[in-house]
Parts: sequence; structure tokens; C-alpha cells
Amino acid sequence: MTEQHVIKRPSVEPAARAALVKPLRAFTTSLAALSLSVVFGAALALACAESAAAPAADTVVDDTWADTESAAVEGLPVIPEARGNKLRIGYFETATTGMREKLLIPTLERLREAFPGLDVELVGLSEFELQLGVIRREFDLFLVSSGFYTYLADAGSGAIWLATRKTPVSTVSEKAAGSVFIVRSDSDELLELADLRSKRVAAIEKSSFSGWLTALSAIGNITQYPNNFFGKVFFTGEAPEEIAEMVRSRRVEAGVLSTCELESMQLQGHAAHDEFRVLGERQVEGFACRTSTQLYPDLVMAARPDLPADWGKLAAATLLSMPMNDGWGWTVANQLNDARRVIHEYAGVMATADGRRDETTDRYKYALLIGFLILGGSVGYNILVSRVVRNRTRALVKIIDEKSALEESEKENRARLSQLERAGIVSELSSMIAHELRQPVASLINYADGLQLYLGGRGKDPMIDEATREIAEQAERVADIVERVRKYAKQKSQVHAPIDLCEVTKRAFTTFGSSADRTGVRISSDFADSAPVEGDPLELELLIVNLLKNALHAAKNAPEGKGAISIRLFADGVASDDPRWVLEVRDNGPAISDEAFKELAHPISSDKLEGLGLGLSICRVIAERHAAKLRFRRVEPHGLSAVLSMAQRRETAGVASSGDVHTAGFAD
Repeated sequence: MTEQHVIKRPSVEPAARAALVKPLRAFTTSLAALSLSVVFGAALALACAESAAAPAADTVVDDTWADTESAAVEGLPVIPEARGNKLRIGYFETATTGMREKLLIPTLERLREAFPGLDVELVGLSEFELQLGVIRREFDLFLVSSGFYTYLADAGSGAIWLATRKTPVSTVSEKAAGSVFIVRSDSDELLELADLRSKRVAAIEKSSFSGWLTALSAIGNITQYPNNFFGKVFFTGEAPEEIAEMVRSRRVEAGVLSTCELESMQLQGHAAHDEFRVLGERQVEGFACRTSTQLYPDLVMAARPDLPADWGKLAAATLLSMPMNDGWGWTVANQLNDARRVIHEYAGVMATADGRRDETTDRYKYALLIGFLILGGSVGYNILVSRVVRNRTRALVKIIDEKSALEESEKENRARLSQLERAGIVSELSSMIAHELRQPVASLINYADGLQLYLGGRGKDPMIDEATREIAEQAERVADIVERVRKYAKQKSQVHAPIDLCEVTKRAFTTFGSSADRTGVRISSDFADSAPVEGDPLELELLIVNLLKNALHAAKNAPEGKGAISIRLFADGVASDDPRWVLEVRDNGPAISDEAFKELAHPISSDKLEGLGLGLSICRVIAERHAAKLRFRRVEPHGLSAVLSMAQRRETAGVASSGDVHTAGFAD
């Protein structure tokens, strides 16, 4: 199965988890009580109207709410006391240029005019936060994807369609949303979607309709198992610029964006026009943006089910009566069958109810009429739906628990890494103190013994004899303490286990990446696919992070302010009797003096005002514990290279291709 990593996702508290699960349970309970009467009535209506043309199953129309004649309603509808005087509108903050200025702000102003007695508030959130808020009924109106709306409608939440967004990039709102696969322009080996098999991919959110699910649907045209198609999937939870950066830095081979996000980044200067290439591009008539997938209906403005009917009428009439603003505006309902199919097949957590009820009702209406007349059929239907809801609820809770466990595990690892760093400093200080005290204590003991011998031949003074004996005993005691400290400082680490140095390096690189981004220092990486060694993963991660921190400090002071760091991991000496893995961290900082370069052999001081200069000492101690070599060399015209050489695990030695490391000029 594809390995999926979650980077930067909003934390889900127990209260939030309950808020997600509660609507599903409430739906099950209410369905058991009302299904017989509701479904029986629906069946009778179907039988009576069999000769009439029924509306399309994929069209969402509410004749009461969407009546444009209700624009003539005078005055403000009655405000229930329990609701207060607020009308909250939630929307997903996309990167699409012009949507807020051309559509959302004018819509906010028109709604404030239509509801003069209310505090109309516009709230922009991430897609995950918006979905969570909608499920928790924190918003009166909400602008969501057509896919998420079909999920809400099919899950029995009672979400009410008001209008559909219209944008300048599409002539029809039914073909306005999809996904784009982007790769680096120089990725010559990636020519079509099938080439992404087993590759690393980044996307914004697992539940995002146009940001992931429509892309997964396109992969479903290639393989029967799209969830296992990619090697790794990283969900960033961040803006599309973060996904583009991951592709740019080769952390992933491809990124998934919503349609028009690539054009928006290029327009805003966040991406060069020739920097990325669209994979599997489709030509769609009447659509101005690039797409790799089929296009689906645009965003839907909907209302929570308990919104007063007068409010819904007035809100729908207000939206549908607004004139177009440079191509931005509101239109009527879309055909939603394709969006429903994507949600049904690929949504996973989101798809609590998958829409089969509508299909069954439409296709077997006469059989249902007969079946619902029988009490046993009604009970059986209730049991089936309840089971589906329970299964989906358990799946939802399981995923939330797994996410919480992942976050907790990451927190524990960071705490252990910090503890290990502190322990390394203590060990190094202990070694330094023991080393410096051994010689003075030994001299003190020799002098005390010599004094006793000298006085022994000149008549004994009891007081002097007692004093010299006490000096000798206390000096021996100090020597014993120094020896204990020395042994503590030289203690061995835990038993080493088989690990992948490549994975350890990637974790250290990810931990360090945010620090480098804030300084403006460019960082690049080149890793082998796998690097089997034996060691302690946290100690090695600490070593690599310290090397990166030292390189960052130097690169920040690079000439002309163009600091850069590179890190690479490769095999060396494969054909020899001692194959090794080589990790090199290089910076382009100022030239280092001869004296400072000599100090690298036994670092006990630092030119950093804020540090103690123990980082490289700790690195050397960890390297020695792993029987590894840590060396430094100058880089022309300026800069420094730190190279860690570590033995390959014997059973895998010789698998990877060899590399070259020139050791001339190293400080060892």
C-alpha cells in the first residue's frame, strides 16, 4: 500500500472528534424513527407521479429556496432569539486571484444590505477547518466544493443548495473544477501520468475534492488500485506554494494542485512560467486553465439545514440576482453525478453515505413501494443503513486516532532528541573536566608523598604528620572521583540495530528545513534510495542536525548574501573490502582561517556568540560510537565541507553505485 505522510495538519481535539461523529450517530437515530413514514410517503409520491417527467437525479434544486421572486420580500425575516443576530459565512481560502475582491466582498456587501439587522461575517479557513466547521454547524452559509456538498446532501445532513459559483475561466460552471499534476520542467523521465507509479507526490489535503480526489479519480483510469499507485503521498495542509516548493526542491517528483492554482502562482510571481510542466494535460473547450483530469462543477454556496426558511429564501434570491462582475458571479444548480461518483469511490473518510439510496430509489421505485408496505422490509432497510453509518463512523474515529498517535510519536521523538543533545553536552563537559583534573591531582599526591618522606628523617611532629597524611588521603579521594567522571564520560551507547541512514537523513533534513527557509539560505539535497547501516537513529539524527546547523550559521554570512547548503548521501568504495556510506554537508560560507581549521580536529570553542562550541564535539563523539569517520575540508573559493563516512551493513554492501570522496586536506 502507498505510504502516506501527513505534514502540517490541523490538530483534532477530542471535542472536534465528537463533533465529527455526533452528526453521524444522530442521523442513524433519527433515521430509525422516521424512515417508515418518510420513505412510505416518498414511495406513494413516486407511484402517483410515474407519468410525470422527474428531475435529473444529479440536479440539486429547491423550489422554495431558489425562487428568485422572493427578492421582493420586504423587511428582515423574523430572527429566532436562540440564533442571535449573526450570519456567518465560511469559505475555503484558495489562491485564485480575484475571487475575494470580485466575488466574496461584493456578495458580503449585498447580504449585509439584504439583512440590515444582522452582523454578516465572512470567515476564511483551510479546507480541512472549513469541512470540520460545516459538520459542527458553525456556519449559516458556506462555500464548499461540489464534491463535499454532495457528501453532505447524501449523508442526510440536509444541506441546502443556494447558488453555484461562476468564474471568468470557464464558460460553464459544470466544467470548472479539477486537478493538475505538476513536475519539474527538466524531469525528462516523466512524460505521462503512468510514469508516476511508485513516485513521491505532494497534495494539500486528503479530503480535498479538486486538490486530491479528482486526481485520484484520474489515476483510477490507469490502475484498478489507485490508492496503491504512488510510492509516497505527502499531505501538506498548506498553500499551493508549499507543494510547488516540494517539487522544486526534489523532495517529491510531482505535486497535485487544484485547477487554476498554477496560473495564479505564475501571475503572482510565486512560480516561473517555464519552471513546471503539466503532466497528462487535457484540452477542454471553454476552460482557460490547464488540467490533468476531467472537470467537475464549481464551488457551491449552501446553507445549514436549520437556517430559517425566510433567511434561505432571501439569501438565495440575493445571490442569484447579483450581476456578473468581470466574469465572477452566481448561477443555478449544476449536474452533480460525476462529483457524486468521485466522492463515492475515492473519498474514504468523507463518504459516510455514498449516494446509493438515490440510485436505488430511482431505479427500483415500484419494488420499493411494495417493499415499504411490509414492515420487515422497512426494518431491514434501517438495519442496513445503520450498519453503513456505524462502519464509516468507526473508520473516521480510527483515522483520527491514528493521526493523534502520529503527532504524539513525533512529539516524543523530538523530546528524546533534545534529551540526547543535553546528555551529549554533559558527557563532553565531563570528559573535559576529568582530563584537566587528572594531572593536577596526580601532582598533589606526589608532593604529599614526598613531603612525608622528607619529614620522616627529621623527627616527627604529630601535627605535621597528621596534616600530610590527610592531604594524601583527600588527594586520593579526588583522584577516585575524577576516574568515576572519566568512566561516565566514556560510557558506551545502546546496542546498535540495523537502520536506514537514508531515512534518518531525510528526517533530519525535514526537521532542519523550516529553519533554513526563514534565513533565506538555499538548501539542496541528493540522497541514495537506501543506505543500510547499524546504529542508533536518534544519535545519528542529532549528528546530522548539528552539521546542518553549523553549515547554516556559516552560509548566513556567505559573500554577497547568497548563502547555500547542500547535503548528499552516496556509496563509496563498493569494489573495495571496506564499502562505506558517505554523507557530505557543504556550505559556501566565508573562508575559514588555518587556526580555526586546525581546531576542527578537537573542537572545544566556537566563534558563535550564542553557543558553547560543543556541537562538533558531540558530533565527533557520536561518530566514534558508530565506528565512523568525521572529517572536514575547505571548499574553493570559500566554504567548508563536513564528511561522515560510515561502514555499510555487510549483507547489503556493494548494492549501490560507488561515489568519490577526496580526502586531501581533511582535518581528522
